[in-house]
Amino acid sequence: MRMIFVRHGDPDYQNDTLTEKGWREAALLAERVKTWKVTDFYMSPLGRAQDTASLSLKAAGRTAETLDWLREFHAPVSDPTRGES
Repeated sequence: MRMIFVRHGDPDYQNDTLTEKGWREAALLAERVKTWKVTDFYMSPLGRAQDTASLSLKAAGRTAETLDWLREFHAPVSDPTRGES
């Protein structure tokens, strides 16, 4: 099994979508993805992730399953050697 993780394009966080640059990034990604031999696609429910995936899915003629647990979450990393807990 091979897993490929793709982060969303340049985000417009305020509107939960992509910036103009992000849409260009998503279009370039779609050109690559359409040639990949991928059996299953999964995506986050966030708008910016859905928008990024939409162009690749269309180019590949595929659909994706949206999984809520792929949503971003706050998970701070602590370093006990620096007095952080």
